[in-house]
Order: sequence, then C-alpha cells, then structure tokens
Amino acid sequence: MKVISRLEDIAPEYALPIVTMGNFDGVHLGHRKLIQSVVARAAEIGGTPMAITFHPHPLHMLVPNNAPVQIQTLPQKLAVIESLGIPVAVVIPYNEKLAGTSARDFATDVLCEKLRIREIYVGPNFAFGNRRQGSINLLKEIGREKEFFAEKIPQVEFRGTRVSSTAVRQAIVYGQVSLTRRLLARPFTIEGTVIRGAGLGTKLQIPTANLRAENELIPRRGVYITRLCVDGNSWAGVTNIGFRPTINAEENPALSIETHALDFSQDIYGKRITVEFWNRIRDERRFASLDELVERINKDKDRSRRYFRRLGRP
Repeated sequence: MKVISRLEDIAPEYALPIVTMGNFDGVHLGHRKLIQSVVARAAEIGGTPMAITFHPHPLHMLVPNNAPVQIQTLPQKLAVIESLGIPVAVVIPYNEKLAGTSARDFATDVLCEKLRIREIYVGPNFAFGNRRQGSINLLKEIGREKEFFAEKIPQVEFRGTRVSSTAVRQAIVYGQVSLTRRLLARPFTIEGTVIRGAGLGTKLQIPTANLRAENELIPRRGVYITRLCVDGNSWAGVTNIGFRPTINAEENPALSIETHALDFSQDIYGKRITVEFWNRIRDERRFASLDELVERINKDKDRSRRYFRRLGRP
C-alpha cells in the first residue's frame, strides 16, 4: 500500500478515486463495512479505492487532556486497512493549520483539487473541518458543484448496540477481549519489543517474553489466552498483565506484560513481537507460594491449549 503522509505530496495521479475518510481508530466492524464498500465500488467502475485518515487523532491536539486513548498504533491501523483491499492511504498530519481550516476549504483543496475524487463514502457520525462543521450534507452540496458523489454508510450494530471505537475501547479496558474480537472481526493485538526481565520464569521452567508495548491501550490486569506472533509464525500462549504480586516485593512495581508461549523455545530477546488477545481467563492474584503459582499457570496453559484445539489451531 502506498502511504501519502504530506498534503503537498498528494497529486491527481489515480484513476477515478473512490474515497473514504475518518479516524478509523481500531478499524472495527463499522469501518470494515465502509472500507469494503469503497473497495467493491471501485472494482465496479475500475476506480482506485483510497482511505484518508488523520494523525495524530484531532482531539490529541485540540483537548490533549481529554483525548481518547488510541486502540491501535498508526502502523497497525494502516496494516488492517491495507488487508481490506485499500492500495492508497492518505495520512494527513493534524496540526493547528489544519484545525483552523474550514470544512469547505478542506474539501475543495484536498478532495477536489488534489485528489479529484469521483465518489466519497463516510460513516454515520462523520464530521470534519474547523469545529467539526463539515457534514455529509456539505459534502453532497460541494459534490453537486464539483461533480463528485457523496454518501453515508448506515451504522453497524452488534447485539443491538452500535459498533464504535468507544465501545471497542471500553471492552478492552474491562478486559472483554472476546467481545473485542467480535467487534473488530479479529483479535485485539499489542506490539513491541521483547526485553529482559528478572529471569524467574526460566528458573520455574515457564519462560516468558516480557513486552515493551508500543500501544497506548492495554487490556485490564489479568491472565489471558493469547497467541504470540514472531517472524511470521504464531504460538498459543498465556499472557499476564499486571504487577506479579506473588513475586514482586517492590513498593510501586511497573506494569508488566508477560507471555508464555506453549511448545516454544526460541531466543527472542530484542525482537519485535505481536500478542493477540483471544479470551480472558482470570484476574491476577497473589498466591501463597511459588509452587501454587506454578500449579495455576500450568492450569492456565492447559486451558489455552484446549481453547485453540477446539478452534482447530495448534
């Protein structure tokens, strides 16, 4: 996928651009429907499907103390968008100048003059431009003037509730990763680098990969059924998010994210990994002894193994 990250680099070089625009935080079921509609429509007319998004999230600049924690890193977001069939993404830097640009000026300059869009499709709560004054109605009005088509895609619901980035974020915060997987149509993932820990897991014959996460949003403390992905392969595993109360004597310990992968013996210190969250097992707790801790971890491992066996995955 080609990623255009500067407005000045946008050029009218694509055939019949069919565009969608939004923050796409999480790329949830609603976003997927929107993107897939754009891809399908572009295929019908021989056009180019494109996604326009903004980085950082506008609220991070406008109200930094009240901005939502992002579900994905920008590379994660773009990877999912690409997997849905989008060959061109425009990532517009959100800054003071853009924040002060009127919706009409933005649409005229970026959509009409730079991209020369043919059609644009947006979500049900779409708004853009200075003070979010731009709406689908404004896009339709400008479309009649500049000869492009604009339409809104109906909202997507799951179990009678509208799917939104806020709903996904709340599910992750509460550790409801199984629900999150349904809202995203894929497991929630965090990425980062494996760092060295105290080495106790190895001594207990339960080695763990300690993750320095790049994601802003981390699931609630607890133990999860996960998959550890490295170098294009994945292994079933168990991940603990928390403060390791059984073994940590520090007064203010740092949050740790530790994954034990089943039937895995590679040295991955310093490597980038992805951890997929499939289901929640239990809360983190303090055990009376290391033996009791090891016994419980082995039960958690067995549960993870059975879970993926039922799904037909090793």
